[in-house]
Amino acid sequence: MSASVQPFPVNGLLAKNLNLSYPQLSKRLGKRRGWAYSYIVRSVVLNRTSCSFEQKGSAPNFQGDILTLCTCKHQMRASMDCSEWVGRWIIGLTSRCRYQGRHWLFYLTQVAAAHESHAELWDRLPAAVRIAKTTHDHFLGDVFVPRGKVTGEGRFDPRRYLAPPRHSHRRHKCDNGWHNDINYKHSDRYGRPALLVGDPELTFLWDEPIIFWDEAHCRNFKKWDNLADLLPHLSMERP
Repeated sequence: MSASVQPFPVNGLLAKNLNLSYPQLSKRLGKRRGWAYSYIVRSVVLNRTSCSFEQKGSAPNFQGDILTLCTCKHQMRASMDCSEWVGRWIIGLTSRCRYQGRHWLFYLTQVAAAHESHAELWDRLPAAVRIAKTTHDHFLGDVFVPRGKVTGEGRFDPRRYLAPPRHSHRRHKCDNGWHNDINYKHSDRYGRPALLVGDPELTFLWDEPIIFWDEAHCRNFKKWDNLADLLPHLSMERP
């Protein structure tokens, strides 16, 4: 992927689910329900020349035809155990100031799997997905490469993983900001963040402003008892 921007999919399931209208999204979701979380993806910016969004952060990472959330929203991901995350929905919105003073829908996914550590995540992802997401090869990757077989508490020891030579959470060689993605510094207070993997069939992306949030959104994240309670807050841009 580019050093500074994640490319949007051009084929595969995620490309099929790109830029749906609100009616199309509603049809695809059908009567699916479940707890949901909404938050602001601050790394997404609007390219005003092309009027398209650019993801300049590592999370969510939508390379390899699978969306993962492993390097941001640590506190949100630590709010439930891994087993509880499966089946939950996550919605990512742009910052309100990006375009027309609105929050725009950037992605929506249902969690298919959640892992305790990058060691488990690495073991369970297909080889092609690992290659597309590895932090060792991509500035905006979100999957850290373990040094051999890592078990027990070693799963949360950054020394047991390859240090990314250049990454968005490691601006220079002495920058260890990436350690926080492996061993969350507030885990004693909030717990360990689950590493989340979306269901490709139920992952939807937007690279342009199509559907917006019709009111202000809190700075951190918001929990919804049901996806059905969240969806009425979305509206479609009229031509």
